[in-house]
Amino acid sequence: MSTMVRAFLFLMTVPAAGQTLRLEDVLDSVSRHYPPLLVALQDVAIANAETVQAEGRFDTIVRARWDSDNLGFYENRRWEFGLEQPTTILGMSVSGGYRLGEGSYAPYDGKLDTRSGGELRSGVRLPLFRDRAIDPRRADLSKARLGQRISRLTVDQQKLSVTLGATRRYWDWVAAGRRFSLARTVLQIAQARQSFLDESVKGGLLPAIDAADNRRAVLQRRGQTVEAERLLQQAAIELSLYYRDDRGRLQLPKAEQLPNDFPKEDELSEAEVEEDFVAALRRRPEIPRLEAQRAQVDVERQLARNQQLPAVDVIAGFTSESGPGVVRRGPQELKAGVSIELPWQRRSAVGRLRAAEARTEQIRQREQFMKDQVLAEVRDATSAVQTARERLKMVRDEVSVSRQLEDAERTRFELGEGTLFQLNLRELATVESEQRQISAQADYQRAMAAYEAAVGMSR
Repeated sequence: MSTMVRAFLFLMTVPAAGQTLRLEDVLDSVSRHYPPLLVALQDVAIANAETVQAEGRFDTIVRARWDSDNLGFYENRRWEFGLEQPTTILGMSVSGGYRLGEGSYAPYDGKLDTRSGGELRSGVRLPLFRDRAIDPRRADLSKARLGQRISRLTVDQQKLSVTLGATRRYWDWVAAGRRFSLARTVLQIAQARQSFLDESVKGGLLPAIDAADNRRAVLQRRGQTVEAERLLQQAAIELSLYYRDDRGRLQLPKAEQLPNDFPKEDELSEAEVEEDFVAALRRRPEIPRLEAQRAQVDVERQLARNQQLPAVDVIAGFTSESGPGVVRRGPQELKAGVSIELPWQRRSAVGRLRAAEARTEQIRQREQFMKDQVLAEVRDATSAVQTARERLKMVRDEVSVSRQLEDAERTRFELGEGTLFQLNLRELATVESEQRQISAQADYQRAMAAYEAAVGMSR
């Protein structure tokens, strides 16, 4: 055994035999340990972190300062402490603080002086036009919260895709197991017949060519069994990418864990199909994801329109002095003012608005195409399920007829009226029809998985 093969087998864990591996077990493992899905989940964590970052733009700002002037004609000391709180209410921000000035000040610095008890102050800034309905901080927060929704929908979309892949690999494994079991069964039939033929040839009841022909059939069926076993191993290895243990390591399903047969087929009623057809647009995460992206662009468009408005802000503040001392103001003052600012050409805002409108149209076209695509996928999946069911019904009838013919040919051979060649042909025809039945059963289960993915149903 090569070093690479030994290393691969070392990384694989083998679950206890005798426990039937269900599709639900595989999908549960996928949801907890499948690496690409875990990667998508980290996008949710990143989006949550970006939301916290956007919320941080509304954090309370604390400012403190101390300075002094010494060795000159005027000697003084100043202490200052302040708080500023941006809000989401109409773009308003409020502030407050305290300051204390001691010593002597030049006449032109008289505003720095305070009474001995210091000065309390409070203020408010309220935009009247620009930044009133929306501003960069609120826009970033809105886009970040929409980003959270987009990341969750991306995970849902990824989960649908991964679930479909895991389901297909599971039914491929079950089908490979059924083919291997069938190959072993027909091999055992030929092997059991060989001893009977050898005795009959010795007794002169049958020609030697019959025993030789059966030995050829044994060798042929043994080769087919080896090939079926290899395909089963390959299917198990592919399934192990989805089926992992609690440490996230690959688990190699054993043949003993195969279910006895495929589950019974469910019939899709017209009412159920019609209901799923309408609900698919609501269930599928791709469309709400595009809607959330369009909402993000709408925020950009609102912000661009906001930037075209003049910045007219009302500013008001109140100060109160306390304690003994003489300053040339107060002891209470109420100040108010208006600040106006407007870029004359406003080209930056106009450019942002045009870009946002173009992106909105892009997403609108993508959304319409996605809706068409979803509906087309539902129609195709419905057709595939119905076709697979009809095909399975016909193949089952074929298997039933093939078995009847095989049994009849075996009876003729045992009565000496038929030949071993004819019996082998009948057995081969039965095996081929049973192989087609296994393929039809697997195709039906895969078609149902594709239908559930198309209509957005998650297990």
